[in-house]
Formats: sequence, C-alpha cells, structure tokens
Amino acid sequence: MMHFWNVVVLLCCLATHSGGQKNTDFYTTVSTLSDLVHVEKQVKAELLGYVERLKVLQDNILNFVQDKQPYDDLTSPSAVFEYLKHPVHAFHLIKRMTAGLGAIEALINKTRKFDPLVNVMEMRKQRLLPWDEDFTGLAGSLVRLQDTYALDLHELTKGHIRTEISRNRSFPGRLPLNARDCFNISQVALRHGFYDRAVEWVEQAMAKATEEEPPTIPKQELDTFYKEAIEEHDKVLRTLGEVGDQWQTYGVPVRERANRSTEFKAQLFDEQIEDDQVTENYKRLCRGEQLRTPKMDSQLRCRYYKGQD
Repeated sequence: MMHFWNVVVLLCCLATHSGGQKNTDFYTTVSTLSDLVHVEKQVKAELLGYVERLKVLQDNILNFVQDKQPYDDLTSPSAVFEYLKHPVHAFHLIKRMTAGLGAIEALINKTRKFDPLVNVMEMRKQRLLPWDEDFTGLAGSLVRLQDTYALDLHELTKGHIRTEISRNRSFPGRLPLNARDCFNISQVALRHGFYDRAVEWVEQAMAKATEEEPPTIPKQELDTFYKEAIEEHDKVLRTLGEVGDQWQTYGVPVRERANRSTEFKAQLFDEQIEDDQVTENYKRLCRGEQLRTPKMDSQLRCRYYKGQD
C-alpha cells in the first residue's frame, strides 16, 4: 500500500511539472508543503494580532461616536449658538475635535503600520506563500491522478483516494471537497484538455451544491459552465477526434456516453500501436493492471537467437 501512496505523491509532483509550469511548482512536494504549514502559523499569528488592534480601534471609535454631547439634543441653530456662547462649552467642543479626534487618528495610523497585507505580499513575492498558479497546478495534478489510477470520483470528492483497479486500495482523508472546489477543478481540467473529466467534475459540483446550505457556488453559474463544458467536449470530439496528445474525450458525445461500453480490450500484438493506445497502456500499468491474459503468458517462450552477419 505504501508503494501505491508513494506513486500517488510522485504523480502529483510530475503532473504539475508536465503542465509546463517552470517557476510555479514549488508547492508539489510534501517537504515544501510542511514548510508552508509553518508559514501559515506565522500568518495566522499576524492576522490575530491585527484583529486585536482592530478591536482596540473599534472600541475607541465607538466610545467617541457614542459619547453623547449636550448639543446633540438641540434642534435649532439658535439654540446651538446660545450653547456655544459659553466659553467652557466651546472649550470642550474644541478639545473633542482636536485631542479626542486626534487620538482616533493616531490609533488609525498606528493600526495601518501593522497592516499584515504588507507582510503577506512580501511572503508571496519571496515564494514563502503559493501563487494562484500553484493552486491550479495542484488541481490539475488531481485530475491526472484520477485519470491515471481510475480513482473513484465520488470518493475523491469526499477526500478519500480509492481505486478498485487492479486491487481495492483506499487512503482515507479528513477534508472533503465542496461544490466550488469541484467547480474549480473542472475548470482546470477543461483548460488542460481533459474534456471528459471536466464534465465529470462539474457534475460532482452540481450534486454537492444541492446538499450545501448555503451553497458555495450559485446554481446558475454551475449550469452555465456545465453547458459550456459539454459543448466544448463535443466540439473537440467532432473536430479533433476522440483523443490526442493534448486532449481526451469520452469518444462519444456527452449525452450518449451511457450507451458506450466501458470494457477495454488490449490489442498488444498489432504491428503498429496508436499513440492513444500507448497512453492507455501506460495508465493501465500504473494502476497495476495486466495487459496480457494468463493464456497469453502461458504461450510465451524464451529463446536465444544469434543474428547473421
């Protein structure tokens, strides 16, 4: 089992590299992700400190604006004028709008100096925090992982890695994916040419959204993208074919996929093997499948042959 898990981690790394990302694949190794957990703790500490300073600022602002003054109840300009004719009243008003408000201004400026956004931006610049490309790269690796190992997509959205080919292997996780997560992965799959997987992921997003309250993504947005994914899949199938180096489809229009048999029969002894067949054989070997039947193996013989000069 550990061998399978090591291959899974390795595939996540290779998948991001193969996506053409030269400087954005920092967050594909477990060791780097462990460092990121430490950085996250630093960020959380800074944010919590900022929240405490904001609370102090909020309390001071509320005290200032809620501090009721005698002239607040005066309704006419003449009454206010009469009130301010008293020199002590005038003193208090000026004091309030200088020293009192000045203290608020100083506290606001002090809070700005500790704005955590500055540090967060610097951390991102130094690659201590991941970029958006890292997120999309890892999403793409999940799609490749699912595709290569024929992972159970429903279980994958629950956070579990499970495959029944060729042996039932499962690695439970602690965190599930929500509807928006599935939607984001579907978008990445579509951009990377996994048109069949894109349809499957957005379907999972739609199923999850019906169970969420409140939903993490609007139903209308999902419906619109679902139609786009189907149209794009069928267009590629119609114009480019079932599969290629940079794309793959169901081999039939999305609406007809249920009618297609998923049984795969390997043709190993053809004189020429198509590129898509080589790719499929590679995926099957990764999953631990046998490409030859026991009968084929029983007919194999070894012999020594010396070619003629």
